[in-house]
Amino acid sequence: MAAHWRFCKLVLFTAALLTGSVTSLSGEEKPQTLAIYCIDISGSVGNATLIVAPSGQTMMLDAGPPRSEQRSLDVIKQAGVKQLDYLVNTHFCADHFGASAALAEQIPIRHFVDHGRSAEYQRDDAWWQAHRGPWFKPNMGKDRDALYETYLKAAEGGRRIEVQAGDTIPVAGLDVRVLCANGKVLREPLAGAGQPNPAGEGVDHRADDDAEDGQSIGVLVQHGKFRFVFLGDLTWNVEHALFYPRNLVGTVDAYVITHHAQSLPESLGDYYYGLSACPKSEVFGLSPRVAILSLGNAGHRQGTPAAMETVRSCPSIEDVWQTAFIRDGGEKGHNSPEDFCANLGGRQARTRFIKISAAADGSFTVTNSRNGFTKQYAARK
Repeated sequence: MAAHWRFCKLVLFTAALLTGSVTSLSGEEKPQTLAIYCIDISGSVGNATLIVAPSGQTMMLDAGPPRSEQRSLDVIKQAGVKQLDYLVNTHFCADHFGASAALAEQIPIRHFVDHGRSAEYQRDDAWWQAHRGPWFKPNMGKDRDALYETYLKAAEGGRRIEVQAGDTIPVAGLDVRVLCANGKVLREPLAGAGQPNPAGEGVDHRADDDAEDGQSIGVLVQHGKFRFVFLGDLTWNVEHALFYPRNLVGTVDAYVITHHAQSLPESLGDYYYGLSACPKSEVFGLSPRVAILSLGNAGHRQGTPAAMETVRSCPSIEDVWQTAFIRDGGEKGHNSPEDFCANLGGRQARTRFIKISAAADGSFTVTNSRNGFTKQYAARK
């Protein structure tokens, strides 16, 4: 399937131009900048990130959890978007793909992109007990299977595409590279990357994850010299493999902190310890100027601050922006000033978001929709 997809990339791109589907922005002048909206989907965890290319084509990275579709649609409306050209579900955990079917009922989605069959589909209670430990409940896979089947049905309304590491998603006007999928990473470094990464020295090997987090699709989005990375809920060992011993990706300007900055203590056991994110090899390898924390205000109640400590200690980091101010959990000690947080709590008339507006020369601005606070970042020299 992936090979066929690569063969058809040029055909898809040409067809998009001929059919006019590059004009997903209705009745508006096409923007000259790349726009990225990191949406506050509320709750404890989850993700929905809207990307509008300079061509007008659109891509959404994850749909958010069940019953969050109205929040995404609110931001989609604020952005003037009338259809999604690509919905990329990084993996099949409910907080990332759960709203896909409901979203598809409200707005046209032309392509559904995923990594293939869910690693959690039709698993028995013994498997779930081994993977959820103290959080296990009998028949807990039943609802998850039903949600996945709902997604498969919704995807019949568009074209479903399975991708693997090394593939390209042909969003007109952008270079979108798949860095990882199904637990596998790029075989060769991207152009300009491949240098040894001393930050990975001493990073420990942890238990592998055969559930959905570890299968996450990771993408690099490039607009000229501007580079943005999103790695879904990728887990420790696969993250490390992308950046050590060689950095296969290179540096970026901005990224969404992987796996909501989840860091679990070793005391929970080897498996859960391996579900942690943000090894030093990844964060220092990417060397982002801006990081966006997509996490609800409840934080990770059983988490530790290790991931955020790694992000904050990275020499390249200028600012951390947040979809919500963290009031609990392991991340609460690492909040940015309130101007950098989209949701401080309380009732909201409109869904809030952190927006990146990037020019092809590598310069960009970040804006907090709650208060209009904006910061400009000059292009890297």
